[in-house]
Amino acid sequence: MNALHGIIFDLDGTLVDSKLDFPAMRAELGLPAGTGLLEHLASLEDQTQRTQTQAVIERHELQGAQAASWITGAQAALHTLANAGIPMAIVTRNMQSATQQMVKRLGIPIRLIITREDCTHVKPHPEGLLRVANQWQIAPEKLAYLGDYTFDLQAAKRAGMQAWLWRNEHNAAFESEADKVFSEYETLVREFI
Repeated sequence: MNALHGIIFDLDGTLVDSKLDFPAMRAELGLPAGTGLLEHLASLEDQTQRTQTQAVIERHELQGAQAASWITGAQAALHTLANAGIPMAIVTRNMQSATQQMVKRLGIPIRLIITREDCTHVKPHPEGLLRVANQWQIAPEKLAYLGDYTFDLQAAKRAGMQAWLWRNEHNAAFESEADKVFSEYETLVREFI
């Protein structure tokens, strides 16, 4: 494998835990288990229903931003990578205001951040990842994307990047989709330093 020149992170569930309760959000909206919330929102044609659904999603995201805490080891790893000059970015399906709250409140040392408002298409579409590669002028195959969900791995593969899984107690089913699996940030740092 060629040496990597940068890393892109998912935010919630990868760098931070905002304790977003997706089943509760789906229940409040009357949606079946497993329904993609942003995909459901995009499918709504009735403006009133769309506005109400968006308000529920945004309320939960803002509450999550206030409750967010670092995933164990992530803070130290980001500072180590930043001090080593490794390019880092965040590509998230979260909304911009909640993302910025988390970044500011936790002191996340990443400046290049792509949220759902910055893209025409959200993950698993690779648009956000390719925008980062383009801005850095680094070939996608020289980058890795770390996330905790299948959408993250699919987006990385579609972008031509290394698809890395941040392993937790809920996502073992996605390991087969990943190029590498990490459960400790110290191990991830050694990929670059």
